[in-house]
Amino acid sequence: MEASPRKPSERSRSREKLVGRVIWPATRGQNCPICLGALEPRSAAVLTSCNHAYCVRCIRKWSGLRRKCPLCNADFDSWFSYISLSSRSFHREILPPLDNTSSSRSFRLQQEEHPSRHVRNSERRRSRPLPWRRSFGRPGSVTPDVIAERKLQWRVSVYERRLQAVPSAPRSRLQVSVPINDGVKERILRRIEPWIRRELQALLGDRDPSIIVHVATSLFIASLENEGHVPSGQCDVRDDFLARLRPFLLDRTDMFWHELRCFAKSSFNMETYDAVVEYKRLRQM
Repeated sequence: MEASPRKPSERSRSREKLVGRVIWPATRGQNCPICLGALEPRSAAVLTSCNHAYCVRCIRKWSGLRRKCPLCNADFDSWFSYISLSSRSFHREILPPLDNTSSSRSFRLQQEEHPSRHVRNSERRRSRPLPWRRSFGRPGSVTPDVIAERKLQWRVSVYERRLQAVPSAPRSRLQVSVPINDGVKERILRRIEPWIRRELQALLGDRDPSIIVHVATSLFIASLENEGHVPSGQCDVRDDFLARLRPFLLDRTDMFWHELRCFAKSSFNMETYDAVVEYKRLRQM
């Protein structure tokens, strides 16, 4: 007498439904919102709170800083990983409690309900035009670390005072329409990545914003590929295009993107640009 087929357990059926209705749609044909790479089920993580999917490596590093989904800002404390679509199997990883001290130190870009006394006082001061050339210390008389720190604090003040770079007059070497091949990408990245890293350090108070640097550089290269050339003086972009940056930079996303575009289209290197860039007050909305 043949044994009747064994019916799948209720737990097994539940896991199959979860894979079919949640995990598979979250990863199928999707890219990681952080690194923009294609998601592979075995190396993907699907947040249990909101079902958004990321590379395990990217979201693990992010979770060490913050426990809110980069896309929707939902709280999370676990994810599904080690996903096998063929066997309908996965593992739920529950995260240990986050060290709130290091998290708050790394991410200071939270909107305050009331401005600090220092900010209120600085806003009352009469604004003076910035000089055409600014110096952060003569090389040789001041150590490079001191100069770098002075420049970083200057970038912090640009955002605190809501200043906006005036696009430089010289025609950019990047404004000519050229194919965005691997060689061109590499040259562009070598130029803009140090600038983006310092800018994010100023905005976030994080000395190692590597994940967000990757997001910003990937978006910038994508903007060039979408347009077929490096953008001209027009610094506005579609809101949906910057959506991947907004969870990190909040209300300063557009300011950051404007500064990046203006530096990228200039003909100066980073050191010269710091010395000669002019600013105006950001128009109040």
